[in-house]
Amino acid sequence: MTDRELRFFPGCAMDGAGAEYGRSTVAVLEALGVPVRVLDDWNCCGATAARHEDPALAVRLSGRNLALAAREGCDLLVNCAACYNNLAYSREYLAAHPAAWPAAAGDGARPESTGVRHLLTVLTADAVLERISERVVQPLAGLRLACYYGCLLVRPGGYTDVDDPENPHRMDDLLRVCGAEPVDWSYKTDCCGGSASLTDNPAAVELMARLFDSCLQQDVGALVTACPLCHVNLDAWQGKVSALLGREVRLPIYYFTELVAYALGLPGVDRWLSAHITDARAPLRKCR
Repeated sequence: MTDRELRFFPGCAMDGAGAEYGRSTVAVLEALGVPVRVLDDWNCCGATAARHEDPALAVRLSGRNLALAAREGCDLLVNCAACYNNLAYSREYLAAHPAAWPAAAGDGARPESTGVRHLLTVLTADAVLERISERVVQPLAGLRLACYYGCLLVRPGGYTDVDDPENPHRMDDLLRVCGAEPVDWSYKTDCCGGSASLTDNPAAVELMARLFDSCLQQDVGALVTACPLCHVNLDAWQGKVSALLGREVRLPIYYFTELVAYALGLPGVDRWLSAHITDARAPLRKCR
């Protein structure tokens, strides 16, 4: 755990497509006694679109959030993979190019003085993992999972420090403590297609099909992710993936925080899972 106080940066998806991720994140942190306070007056980090269309604008958008936290002497806690990547990139860029941030902006608070912590690094700190293991009341026994990190959470390794960029393990470690059986597979960091599911859907579906095909070959019971866009893609396009593979794919897609919340016996899990497209409640009933 960092010595500095944390401010939670929820990002746009936590009130929209990733609402279950946001609510389960707050519930888990509160249950573990990790102080949760949302960053006041936060703004969109620019997601992936801004960095593609106007890189300087993307840096300024994320830079403002970093400066808000710097003004309070806090680090940022982030759960969305895309937000984490944008904020970490902007911090690195502004550290190398200080003139890119006007001296008058943010009351003189320098964005690069703010640390950017992903939720996985907080929950897999030794003391927190021990706390989780002591509080598990509903182990994820018999649940064979594929932990999917995706592109933006651990790559590139130059400015992201969540985990090993080639073979990450923090999500696996966390869910193993909760009683699940994470499998070792080769597609942990492969792309799911991202926003190409809207602009070039056939290409995105083909990328998703590779992930699902690997899961089916390993008799995986569910996929687990830390990215709202990955979750939407993998949950919503299983019909097209089934057609491409020539066999039915109906695999539950979880946010890792939902599974931790279930293992800790927190209320709200059934409500969050009911918002998923593919039934995600049935596998958990078998754990009881």
